[in-house]
Amino acid sequence: MEKSVKVEKVQGGQLLEGPFWDQDHKRLLCVDILGKKLISYHPEAEIVKEYVFADHVTSAVVDHSGSIFLSLRNQWVLYDEDKGITETVVSLNDLGPSMRFNDGKVDPHGRFWIGTMSEDGEQGAASLYMINKYGTLTESKKGLTISNGLAWNKDGTTMYLIDTPTEKIWSFGFSKETDSLEDGQVVFDFEGMDGSPDGMTIDENDRLWVALWGGSSVVCIDPEEGMLVDRIPMPVSNVTSCAFGGGDRKTLYITTAKEGLTSEQLTQEPLAGSLFSCEMEMAGAPSRVYESVKFIGSER
Repeated sequence: MEKSVKVEKVQGGQLLEGPFWDQDHKRLLCVDILGKKLISYHPEAEIVKEYVFADHVTSAVVDHSGSIFLSLRNQWVLYDEDKGITETVVSLNDLGPSMRFNDGKVDPHGRFWIGTMSEDGEQGAASLYMINKYGTLTESKKGLTISNGLAWNKDGTTMYLIDTPTEKIWSFGFSKETDSLEDGQVVFDFEGMDGSPDGMTIDENDRLWVALWGGSSVVCIDPEEGMLVDRIPMPVSNVTSCAFGGGDRKTLYITTAKEGLTSEQLTQEPLAGSLFSCEMEMAGAPSRVYESVKFIGSER
């Protein structure tokens, strides 16, 4: 049976990305990177709150206290949504004018992993970094171009990574001690398919759900078999990422973008840049929160 999606109240974004389900507050956090916004959406009440920044916002997560941590263009910050202030945890001031942070996610041990990308498309110039609870940043993998989707399997022994221009999902052995990634294995190759792999998430059966930029769909990949096993068709071309949410974690939230579309395409795709949802048969893996220490008013 073909899955269908519905459009949510979050609409009109330029480049929606980074969906994260905040279980304690029953809300979805996502970002509009080019719109320089953090978006907080309570689906039950259909309440949307937007917080505008002076710089790109590329991902958002929470810690156990509910505090929000954001990656901006070249900073990892603690954000006080009530006061509207940020406290810098760590900066990458040497990224260069065309480089910025991109997709990020928390691993099974509470550490935050964040990749970079070159807006000029410079090959091999990007990296993947790990930030521990003290805000110490480690460069974990070099030689990437557009570091994108991240996921970990249920028992935490495998990490999955998408470097979009390679058209591949890579897997790496993983443990609590892992702070750098060695030789990876290709678990799926999208070459020849419509669209390129962007953001992704993982379900309770360790299957990967991957957003296809330019592919008008979210696809399900069985990484053990290296097979495409399911597809969710989308009414827009540029699908950016997805995350499971809702009380039973059976709602897949899907972000999309207007960026990269011609005026003709935008006329044909009026819902581009919207948040969508799809009710699923299986649950997703729980959202992981950042294991942080408090930074405001304390020494790091």
